[in-house]
Amino acid sequence: MVATSSEDIEGLIDRYCDEHDWERDKAHVQNTSKVIRQLVQAIVETGSVDEYAMRTVYNLCQNDDALQPENKKERIDNLDIDSTAKSEIKDRIDEGTGIVGKGTYSVPIEGHEEEAFNLLSTAIRSDTRDEIDPAIEEFADLEIEGIQNGIISPILYFLHPTKYPISNHRSRTGMQNFFGYEMSGRLTSYLTEVEKFHEVRADYPFKNDFRHLDSFFNWVEERGSVLGERSTKPVAEISDDANIYWVNQHNQPEIEEEYLRAKTDGLWHHNLDKLSIGDVVFHNFDNELIGISTVIENAETYTSRDEEYYRVEVDLRSFGEPVPVDDDLKKRLGQDQYRTEKYYPIDKNGNLNEAYLANLSRSAAEFLLSRVDSIEEPENPEEPSGTPRRIWQITPARGGEYWGAWMQHGIASIGYGLDHKVTDDVADIDDVDELSDGELVEIAAEAGDNHGRGMAYRFQYEIDEGDVIIAKQGRTSESDIIYGIGIVTAAHREKSYPEINHSDVVSVDWTVTFGESGVDIDVGSDSDSIKTYTLDTLDPEYYRDLTSELADKGDVDRDELLALVFNGSTQDGAEGETTDDGTNHYWISANPSIWKVESIEDGGEVFYTAYNRKGNKRRIFGAFEEASPGDKVLFYESQPVQAIVAEGTIREGLHEDEHEEYDEPVDGITIEYSRAMETISWDQLTAVPDLEDASPIRNRAQGSLFPLTEDEFETILALEDPIEDGVSQDAINQLKTKLTSPEVDISIPNSLYFDDADRLRREIEASLRSGKHLIFTGPPGTGKTKLAKAICESATTHEQVDDYRFTTATSEWTAFDTIGGYVPSTGDGGQELLFEPRLFLKCFRQDRIVNEWLIIDEINRSDIDKAFGQLFSVLSGDSTELPYERDRTVELRSLSNSTTDEELANIIGNPDAFPVTPSWRLLATMNTYDKTSLYEMSYAFMRRFNFVHVGVPPLTTDDEVRTSLLDPDGSDNYATAWLADDESLRSILEDVYPVVAVLWQRINEHRVIGPSIVYDIIRYLGSYDDAGGSRKDALTSAVVSLVYPQLEGMRPEQQKQLIRSLTDQNVATENGSVTLDLDESLLQQKAADFFGITFDDDA
Repeated sequence: MVATSSEDIEGLIDRYCDEHDWERDKAHVQNTSKVIRQLVQAIVETGSVDEYAMRTVYNLCQNDDALQPENKKERIDNLDIDSTAKSEIKDRIDEGTGIVGKGTYSVPIEGHEEEAFNLLSTAIRSDTRDEIDPAIEEFADLEIEGIQNGIISPILYFLHPTKYPISNHRSRTGMQNFFGYEMSGRLTSYLTEVEKFHEVRADYPFKNDFRHLDSFFNWVEERGSVLGERSTKPVAEISDDANIYWVNQHNQPEIEEEYLRAKTDGLWHHNLDKLSIGDVVFHNFDNELIGISTVIENAETYTSRDEEYYRVEVDLRSFGEPVPVDDDLKKRLGQDQYRTEKYYPIDKNGNLNEAYLANLSRSAAEFLLSRVDSIEEPENPEEPSGTPRRIWQITPARGGEYWGAWMQHGIASIGYGLDHKVTDDVADIDDVDELSDGELVEIAAEAGDNHGRGMAYRFQYEIDEGDVIIAKQGRTSESDIIYGIGIVTAAHREKSYPEINHSDVVSVDWTVTFGESGVDIDVGSDSDSIKTYTLDTLDPEYYRDLTSELADKGDVDRDELLALVFNGSTQDGAEGETTDDGTNHYWISANPSIWKVESIEDGGEVFYTAYNRKGNKRRIFGAFEEASPGDKVLFYESQPVQAIVAEGTIREGLHEDEHEEYDEPVDGITIEYSRAMETISWDQLTAVPDLEDASPIRNRAQGSLFPLTEDEFETILALEDPIEDGVSQDAINQLKTKLTSPEVDISIPNSLYFDDADRLRREIEASLRSGKHLIFTGPPGTGKTKLAKAICESATTHEQVDDYRFTTATSEWTAFDTIGGYVPSTGDGGQELLFEPRLFLKCFRQDRIVNEWLIIDEINRSDIDKAFGQLFSVLSGDSTELPYERDRTVELRSLSNSTTDEELANIIGNPDAFPVTPSWRLLATMNTYDKTSLYEMSYAFMRRFNFVHVGVPPLTTDDEVRTSLLDPDGSDNYATAWLADDESLRSILEDVYPVVAVLWQRINEHRVIGPSIVYDIIRYLGSYDDAGGSRKDALTSAVVSLVYPQLEGMRPEQQKQLIRSLTDQNVATENGSVTLDLDESLLQQKAADFFGITFDDDA
């Protein structure tokens, strides 16, 4: 039931409207909407939101099969919200809530709670998109890993069912296949996708509530429509102009979400900016070539945990079988005939170069492809169903004046702005500068399509990538002129070109052009026409007539012109045929009250009918039509068993045969029993994230024959052989990967500079690889904390490390803060004390086993023995029982690479066991000046760490101050690192760096401070300049504000010596003599305020 034309789609929608019980559907979603609104209102009234509350909101969007009502009510009980609201929400939960069928997600908003609260409070308070959309956009711009449309859109839908649709895999695939829209699923694209849903709702007879459209996609899928499945037909051609690369990946999300990611740190193998659209990449994931991809977007940059990264989107096609990167492959690939001049993935010794991105020659690529059995066919989002692209007509200025520039630069432009004639047309507005951007957009959007600012609005906000655009000159009496036809490749942006007086442009690939003067045409059509207006749309039927005229007069192929709009279809209603040469995989449901799988044991078979006894097709009928001999089947027995119990094989595809329950022969398939299996329960199946999108899971096994992907089939089989207490081999294997330490390669971030970077890197790598934990020591401001974060970022690219945590120690810390302790329960009014894990234990186990590295900033601010005593044994590799009880004694289990599968299974199955793996590390920082003023660390604690000193380089050489360390025009120093972080500081650095270098040297003669404080001084001076004021005032103020707090704890005489040196004259430097022109009187006055010292003895 795959619609291939607009007529098919309209007929399908009519059938849906006739068959679907909308009133029942509506009652359910309205109840859920009331629950979600009441819950969000109650949360907002508390003034904050945390991850638990946010996840609870999402959980109530899930249907009752995905999360049982009792579990939903338990989560409500655990929330700190109004008790009356709790009671009312739980009553509504009993009536049935939710429609989302995926597994129980986490909603990782930690660190972004304020923005999440703003999103919820705006969405519940406001009823207009003008206010809610900016809040969505602000939250989306955070690009929180793990939060995309599938989590946020259901919440927005239930808050505003007529404004925001649910955007999940099924609905996006349906939008693409049935209505021709490209959909991404990324939260940053959600508002763009919302507009596409609105357009579909407006163009077809769907209800105002977006659930009606969403149910359409579900209804179609249940009736056997295949939405966007990939073919397994091999594709191995690489275009002549494509560059070819090899990437070493360890981060699973890069594979699942199809992207490349590397720091913007200047290292050659992290330079993703050199990748161009169309380039080809071979993917090595954990020593297996798993696929080949094509770059589909140029590199973009984003910031995560204060570090900047490249991200490149790719279209990844998996190999049928991964190619092992073994010694044989490395030996053959390392031959001279395949090598590139530099940056090759195999070094001269035949070893794999562990750099992230490497170059491949064309001959090397051909060799690799020769080792591949098959390649997944790339998806083609431009061929959904024959639905035409949107067509725009636009004039390249009067008389076609700008047409030449448009062709040269690959653009189209418009001269009208959003402010066109606003003061003339809109009452009470005398100056457009008084309007906000949002108000200006709103006014333009309300203007007519043919008004100047209305056309500006359509140009900026409606023309989209993939639209067809016609450059034309419309006339009132004579024939029209067509200059060219192209495809929009990038939506609106502002850019100036010397040949035109427009700055609002879109990028266009002008596929067909008709010279500088264009071609005259005169189309006799009633459907539409070429307009005299600057910008308008064009009806597809008129375009068909236009292509005939252009083919006659413009010497072009009409089929080529039709293909631009109708996706390569040159005949109305033409259908393509898809073949699948591979083995298919299925899930078949058996109702034990009718027949049991055990009845066909010992090589028996069953004829499974494709129609029920009323003569109606079974659900997902298309699966019966696709089934072929040799396809593999899993037998699932429904109530009361609810488990996978056996494996079988399709012996004969759809055919007619006799059945004892039917009076006449009926179509069906014959399935042969292969073997019994260890039962895999429904609860086990629904607990696996990789199966969330599987057809039988989405449909709650309510059906007969369900298609499975090969990965889904193999994932289910992997659950068959539990070691102990239902623990799967897959879970054991995941924990086993954490038993080896990652070979972390340290790269210094661009924003940091160390004079001895090579020594530092070697010490860190040697420490980590030898199994040691790290403490970075040094004066304040030397970059210890940023360095620790950079190390952890590098570690998280390896599969052994899931994430890292950051915290700052305090003197109040006890074992309760670091380990955990007993707290009152929430479910029984606090009548029971329960153990609650805290900081350290959460590094090892949350709702699952994890390995999250830990950074403790300023570790010796805590009482080490009191806060960390129970961890001493674990840091030395020993297990220890903690003095707490839950179901069992809480214990820290130290693992090694010799830990057996049975031991791992026992740990996984014991929620009170917290496994510390050999790949876990604790990183800490300690300011040198804190050693004597704060808690001392015992030798018992210190011997469990390697200490790495992060110091300050010598600030003088040959009795001259080293100003070169801060020279912005230098090749590699502190200034160049800071400019990589903020280029706007160049002018202030060029002006003051010699003076600041002397200032730094003079301070460090008495109290060492690191470059981060100097960086703060530079930024302070830049801001002070912006606010007005003399350089003398600025320098003095910077020292008082940023340096004086670092002088606490010094003896008064030392403080006075330092402060006197801040006004030294004619100091010798690499740049010549420099005088420190600071306000001596103010320095001394502020010193008296800060430290209680006087300078009366100066006389």
